[in-house]
Amino acid sequence: MKRVRVAKSRGRSEPAPGPQARRPRRGGRAGLCAAATAAWLGLSSGRAVAAEPSNWLADHIAFDVAGVTGWRAAWADERNPGFQILGGGGEVNLGLEFDSGFGFLLGGRAQFGPVMGPGGGDLYADVTGHVTAQLRVADWVRLGLGASAGRLWHCCASEMDTPQTSTVLAGGFARVGFDWLSRNTNLRALSFWLRLGIDGHPNNGSDSLLPTTSMNLSVSIGFRL
Repeated sequence: MKRVRVAKSRGRSEPAPGPQARRPRRGGRAGLCAAATAAWLGLSSGRAVAAEPSNWLADHIAFDVAGVTGWRAAWADERNPGFQILGGGGEVNLGLEFDSGFGFLLGGRAQFGPVMGPGGGDLYADVTGHVTAQLRVADWVRLGLGASAGRLWHCCASEMDTPQTSTVLAGGFARVGFDWLSRNTNLRALSFWLRLGIDGHPNNGSDSLLPTTSMNLSVSIGFRL
């Protein structure tokens, strides 16, 4: 009888699996959660890395626009020593300024004014483009050295753009800027600039009415963004 009971007991169904048998399922769920968390973190870090260049550019971009009053006169010139123009116009510059204080700008300016002195009154256009290396020496002072090239010509008349009244300009300049009412917004400051330059007129002919070299002095007031 004992053997039969043993056989019957062996024929009974196996008991339900205990907690140890269910651990693989818990491990699988934990793995899925870990993978989802890693994917989410990777996506977030990717967005942060993608946002960094735009933030860096916004923090280091240099842009200014200003109204200009300028005076150009013959400099060390024997052919037309009394030549001078007083005019006004505008200037725009765009570039980068790094944390060290060094920066560079690309820009242009356009001025229009009459010839001064006896027999003057003819309107001239003075249009140049320039590249500037700039150094921030204080939070409100910036120094710059640059090179410029452009054209000076008699404009707004029937006899404009003749060899006698048109010339190419090429030279260099020094620039100093002062911030006024500095702010921490998109409008960073109201600014004041002084610029002094010397230009040669390389294509002047012997019959030109313009000097072979000229000095230009200008004052600008505008915004630095």
